[in-house]
Amino acid sequence: MKANRIILILIFFGIGYVLYYKDRTGPISRFWTTISSVFKAKEPKNDEKNPYKAPEPTDEVASSTKDAGILTDVASTTNKTEEPSIFEKIKDKIFSPAQENNTSEGTQIPDFALPAIKKGDQIVRHNNYVLKYEESYEQAAWISHKLKGEYTTGIANRKGTEFIPDKKVKTQSALSSDYSGSGYDRGHLVPAGDFKCCQDWMNETFMMSNISPQNPDLNRYLWENIESRMRGWSVRDEELYIVTGPILRKGLPTIGRYNEVAVPEFFYKIALLYQPNSGKKPRAIAFLVPNQAMFGKRMNNYVVTIDELEKQTGIDFFSKLPDEIESKVESMSDWEAWTKIQ
Repeated sequence: MKANRIILILIFFGIGYVLYYKDRTGPISRFWTTISSVFKAKEPKNDEKNPYKAPEPTDEVASSTKDAGILTDVASTTNKTEEPSIFEKIKDKIFSPAQENNTSEGTQIPDFALPAIKKGDQIVRHNNYVLKYEESYEQAAWISHKLKGEYTTGIANRKGTEFIPDKKVKTQSALSSDYSGSGYDRGHLVPAGDFKCCQDWMNETFMMSNISPQNPDLNRYLWENIESRMRGWSVRDEELYIVTGPILRKGLPTIGRYNEVAVPEFFYKIALLYQPNSGKKPRAIAFLVPNQAMFGKRMNNYVVTIDELEKQTGIDFFSKLPDEIESKVESMSDWEAWTKIQ
């Protein structure tokens, strides 16, 4: 009996010792962190449900301004990842044997995939997308990229990736901190998920020139479903050209701590299949979606023709296509043709 009491005292002493030292530096703390991470890995994480919201900048670092010509995004200083635990390191080695294609070689966007470009337009070219930046609205009016099925698979991920200003925008882009506390997501126009093949290509989608204020309940639901559906089509059809953007007009409400970022009322996304040497008939489909909560909405209810989008935006899409083909693909937006098995 006496021996049992001694054992219980030793057990309670051991537990108290661990609890006392777990928050202090040293081997006990590292051991506690590693053990905790194993159990936490099994719990659902809120961050995984909301991968669109960047860490908010603190007042201490939110001192850089566009007018001062400082291009360092204040949000990036708070978006540091912790050193992975021993369990995570072992898990990555066991379950991720494949190496990502980490290349800086970009894809060429052909002229026929771009809207008409006018003299004076601020055109920004990155490795995997081309955009027209509208300084007065602090976002892109349109952005075009090539989407191949092979780009959509791989082990590239957005963990720890920072939203950064686009240094190629001559008038300087918006900052991530302009979105802080606004209630809007930093919504990708070119989705990060379109480049799971290559980490540096995915990182490039976090340029602030590729971001627009989106209602969280649009961005994370219907809009994400449209993006996902287009990735599926790219696997089936091998190669598509995507044009995405907000509908911009004067008088829109704005957000922004340092810049006036317009909040669009609508977003559009177009998919074009044009493979002259494949024998496949050219076709296109377009979506026009309000920037509001879209729970349980069906994407086929928001299909429009490109002709309709041109009226709404004033943009001449695919002006470099042969006239006959341009007229055909822009006047028809057939949901059934895109969803049936080819």
